[in-house]
Amino acid sequence: MQPAAVISGLDEKSSNRYLLHNITTLILTTLTLYIVFGSLNIAYSSEKKSVPNIVFILADDMGYGDVTALNADSRIPTPHLDQLARQSLTFTDAHAAGSYCVPSRYGLLTGRYMWRTRLGSGGNLANFAGTLIEPGRKTIANLMQEAGYRTGLVGKWHQGIDWKLHDESERAQIRVDPNYQNFKNIDFASPALKGPRDFGFAYSFGTAGSAEMNPAAFIENNRVTVIPTMTSAQAKAQHGEWYGRDDNIVAAGYTMDRLVPTLSHKACEFVESAVRTKPDQPFFLYYAMTTPHNPIVPHKEFMGKSKAGTYGDFVVELDYHVGKLLRKLDDLGIADNTLVIFTSDNGPVNRTKGYPQRWVRGDTMIYGHDSNGPCTGWKGGLEEGGHRVPFLVRWPTVIKPGETCSTTIVFNDVLPTLAEMLDVPLDSSTAEDGVSFYPALQGESRPVSFHKAIVHNHHNGTFAVRQGQFKLTIRGPQTVEQVLDDSIPVAYTLYDLDQDIEESTDIAKQHPQQVQQMHALLKQYIKAGRSNGTESP
Repeated sequence: MQPAAVISGLDEKSSNRYLLHNITTLILTTLTLYIVFGSLNIAYSSEKKSVPNIVFILADDMGYGDVTALNADSRIPTPHLDQLARQSLTFTDAHAAGSYCVPSRYGLLTGRYMWRTRLGSGGNLANFAGTLIEPGRKTIANLMQEAGYRTGLVGKWHQGIDWKLHDESERAQIRVDPNYQNFKNIDFASPALKGPRDFGFAYSFGTAGSAEMNPAAFIENNRVTVIPTMTSAQAKAQHGEWYGRDDNIVAAGYTMDRLVPTLSHKACEFVESAVRTKPDQPFFLYYAMTTPHNPIVPHKEFMGKSKAGTYGDFVVELDYHVGKLLRKLDDLGIADNTLVIFTSDNGPVNRTKGYPQRWVRGDTMIYGHDSNGPCTGWKGGLEEGGHRVPFLVRWPTVIKPGETCSTTIVFNDVLPTLAEMLDVPLDSSTAEDGVSFYPALQGESRPVSFHKAIVHNHHNGTFAVRQGQFKLTIRGPQTVEQVLDDSIPVAYTLYDLDQDIEESTDIAKQHPQQVQQMHALLKQYIKAGRSNGTESP
């Protein structure tokens, strides 16, 4: 057979050999390129799949000692949380960004202390006060969207909603008046002007505030599902349930026995929808539970399930619904690629060793249950029991299960931690009071704290500063302006939490330099407008 062409300078045999060599080289090169680029594609695909789904579960007014895994003397069975703890890294020195609902959630969502906002130190949101988060401020949900996540909020928002008004002249009043009752001026038939969807949550379903707060109605995507028309007195007569003030406004069908199961169902529904409709897109779910905040109304199937009275039964119900969501992750086959965080927005209400009890929560003392575990204090206060919270982090492919970490962290840190994990850069106007603890999740670095200091805030406006083992409470100044005013009388207490977790022995007089240095640091944080990236005085 004659070759198609004979290469110049070569005989026929050599020419054939040369052509065969080139063809072989071409085939091998093509295969090599296919393997290389195929490997890159596989690696890229694997990298995409390794980005975890994220489920952040926030209990409401639940104490550190309410989780049996964290309190051997607990009188409340929490099998699902105990299992989660065994599978998680447990932070034993984790703190809410405030000792009550609004500042805690603001810090979580923005990475910034609430006392820097228009509410100031100790402020709270009126029922119809409007949104607290400033326009243009990046939230944790915005961050997730930037990273390509599908975002959802189910549960308690409590960062304010701007409702449409028929008479806009009352807008200023409604922002500050906690007793605003002109409900006919609120256009509940229209979507809210601003709500969770305007801060990064593509989907939201839940309540404006706590279960009994105005408006007592389910809100889906910035719009009530049923227009509230009843007073709470009428709803109480109809359902025999407590809704707070008798003149609150309630939607038909909004009942306390229906609230918790409905939110649980919606959380599971969001996860399943995310997986079924867009399996290649990771999701972020912020599940802000309304339990065990008052009113203490466990469903009848949970009554008597604890040894800590009605409150304990309510915690059992919370545990059940946490377990339900975790089972959903298992059933969908996504548990191994889902980062789960469980914590509480602050400590329990008024349940301190030896302190006079009130509300139905007081029955826990009768049964010998300490919701605060080893801590003293309660919601709203500066003591550890007000803001030290359970903090469990499960990520099967990354975190070694069953370990504990004593590094001090605060809710402000969650946003920058997720940003580092997802390699999303943050500018200087985001999370001014947060520091990433991502190295602790990886087991690379677990220092005493990633912060120079963190700040606690009382419901009455006073401050405390935590630095290492020392905690300084500053009594007297009740606003940030007063903290900076040296003419305001100040009373200090200083505790060594390594030796005195119950805060029973004041050592301020023995450490005057430590006291002055920590007070100066608080002033510097206020003046600088941030607490990360500042130098110690």
